[in-house]
Amino acid sequence: MQLTSDQALDLSQQFHGLSVSLGDFRFSHWNALSPAQRHAIGSSEWSLLNASSDMITAAVGLALDESECGFQSLQDSTNKAKAAIQTLEAIQTVIDIATAAVGLAGAIISKDPGAIAKCVAAVYAEVKGSGT
Repeated sequence: MQLTSDQALDLSQQFHGLSVSLGDFRFSHWNALSPAQRHAIGSSEWSLLNASSDMITAAVGLALDESECGFQSLQDSTNKAKAAIQTLEAIQTVIDIATAAVGLAGAIISKDPGAIAKCVAAVYAEVKGSGT
């Protein structure tokens, strides 16, 4: 499947929103987080924000193998991750979801359909494991 410019923009917005959710979580749980946890969440937050920008630039010609992973799956996984982060209190679970989302963003940017499919599954697994 070839992403349209609207879909690429939507994905960019999804990852930006996920980044904002991580930032909100980090600041609202600041006192409960260790410095290492703050760093892990902050690092994922920035990685997703950068990936959001990279997706706009790299979107032209981005091809996904529809049989492995379609746009709807990408959108759904980022929405589920964002919703989970907004409702979770378990710090390590938020970090795990963020790490999986950063992997997904990297896979999309690398244009590797196999990695994208695996990373979508990883995001779903982390969200499902969170109980949300």
